[in-house]
Order: sequence, then C-alpha cells, then structure tokens
Amino acid sequence: MNLSRHLRLSLLLLAVMALLTGCGRKAYAPAGAGKPALVKVRFQTDWFPEPEHGGYYQALAKGYYAEEGLDVEIVPGGPNAQVLATVATGRADLGMTNGDDLIVAVARGLPLKMVAAEMQRDAQGILFHSANPIRELRDLGGKTIMAGTGSVWLQLVQKEYGIKFNIMPLVGDLARFMNDPTLVQQCFVTNEPYFARQRGAQVGALLIAHPGYEPYRAIFTSDAYMGKNWMIVRKFVHATLRGWTDYLTGDPTPGNQLLLKLRPDLTPEFLAYSIQAMKDYELVLGDPKRDERMGQLTPKRIETQIKRLQDIGVLEKPITLKDVATFEFLPDEAWPGGLKRMLQTY
Repeated sequence: MNLSRHLRLSLLLLAVMALLTGCGRKAYAPAGAGKPALVKVRFQTDWFPEPEHGGYYQALAKGYYAEEGLDVEIVPGGPNAQVLATVATGRADLGMTNGDDLIVAVARGLPLKMVAAEMQRDAQGILFHSANPIRELRDLGGKTIMAGTGSVWLQLVQKEYGIKFNIMPLVGDLARFMNDPTLVQQCFVTNEPYFARQRGAQVGALLIAHPGYEPYRAIFTSDAYMGKNWMIVRKFVHATLRGWTDYLTGDPTPGNQLLLKLRPDLTPEFLAYSIQAMKDYELVLGDPKRDERMGQLTPKRIETQIKRLQDIGVLEKPITLKDVATFEFLPDEAWPGGLKRMLQTY
C-alpha cells in the first residue's frame, strides 16, 4: 500500500472548493421489471481493492447492501484517488480515509463528516529490520525514516517524545528498505510486513497509534449528501458494519472472491495474513478490554485528536466535535449501554 496518498490534501483544497457547487447526479438505478428501484450509492475507497476493504466487498457479495435497498458501487482508489475531494464535490456519495486527514480538511473548509469508523485505529505502522528493532516510538530518535513527509504523525511523535529523526520521501516500494538494514519505513501493518518477509527479510512492525494518538479510519460523507439522504447513509452504515463483522468473524470467502476477481495479483496467503493482522491488532472489531465496538466513534477520542492537531499547528482554524463527526447513523449497540448512556456520560 502506497502511503503517499495521504499527503496530497493541501494540493487539493483550492480545486475542491471551486467545485463544491453544481455537482449533481442521478439518485436511482433503473428499476427492474416488477421490482422497486435500488438507490444508487457510490463509495470511494482510498486504494486498489485489498483486504483492508474486505468488509465492503463482503457486504456487496452477500447482498447486505441490496437488502437495505441500495445498489452500491465500490469505486477503487489508487495513488491519485483524492477521496476527500471526490466526496466533497459529489462525485462519490461516501468514502473512507484517515481521521487525521478528514479533520485537517474540515478545518480548511471542506464540509465533511465522519459517520462511522471502519477501523478503531489506523493501520499505519513502522516497519523495521529485526536486527535494528523499534520497541516503542521514542526509539525512532536519531533514525532515518522513509515516510510521507507531510504525515501528521511525524510531527506528533517528535513533539511528544522530544526527539529528532531524519526523513526520506516514501517511494512506495520495499527495494530501498530491503537493501538497508538500518532503514525504518512507514507501512501498513496489514500489508508491507508480509511482502518483506516473502522477500526473505526478518522484520518487525509497530503500530503508530497509541493512547492519546489513535486516529480512526473513518467512513465519511458530505454535509450536503447527508442532509438530503439521511436514511441512505444510515442503511449504508448498517450494511457495511454487518459486512465487516461477517468478513472478520465468519467465512470471508465471498468478499475474497470479489477481491481476487478485481485483483488477480493477490494471493489467498496474503488475504489470510491481512485478515489475521486486522484481528491481531484489533483494528476493526476493536479492543473488548476498552469496550470498543465495530464502527464506534466516541466524542472524547475525536476531541483529543482535534486538540493534538491544534497543538502542533496543522489546523487552519478552530473547529469542534460537531464540525467533524456525527453519531446518529451508528447502531445503539456500538456503545456499551447504548447511545443514550454514551451521550449522558459524555
């Protein structure tokens, strides 16, 4: 997975704001004979089809979206996916992205909202050679890291631990990492460690997310689409969470078959590795010891994230929780004791 896709936000915003009006589309798919029309929904992913999108493909393959009356088109991303721009301008109805990127975008004027969490913590991590281990993020002091130069976590880690490190631009493959045992590379823990080991390297990986810095991997939509299609968003979230639960706790074969059809280069072994990594790191289903649930968004975590981003000066204007997220589309069981208790506690 090429992490440089998170770094184009600043280059997109002016173009996006110019396109925010006049973006229309047909809302419904053609009706079948004697059947009610399904509502057409375009969902934009951040990268090419892969197991990190498996829950969406599981929901599609098993008919969960259709059961909700939705005709969902999963639009693959890639290096130039521009997910935030695509949703903000109405070219897609919903999308998924890193929670940091969405908060920064909202502070710069894009009318977007998180509606659910795909992952309880982002899958970005640190890939290192076992001979040069990184046991905690403070160990990065003095190291050379190949990473996205605009990644927010780089600033946060240096400020939090009072350390400095050298940054090399992320090139999107493992060749340089494989040839330099001292190099540390930004990665997705569900992806690059597998391919490094396939090439014979002894490697370890450390998740960047830690208490106090745990950005969600968020499902989001635009304020305009949400305002006109409240029930559609709710149905999409419901079917998606059902798909993810089934993909990770049941038989993932239906979703994997769709992925392999779209990506013949993937292998069953890699699919199994990535699914297991999502379980091991408790990325999607969450950590039960912390009462985390599938899809859950919590006010405290989002407000903590906003404050951290404000503290390092990456937000262009003050924003609040209500500017970046809504909790109205999540099922009651997403919180211990239900939504009412969560709001009362908050």
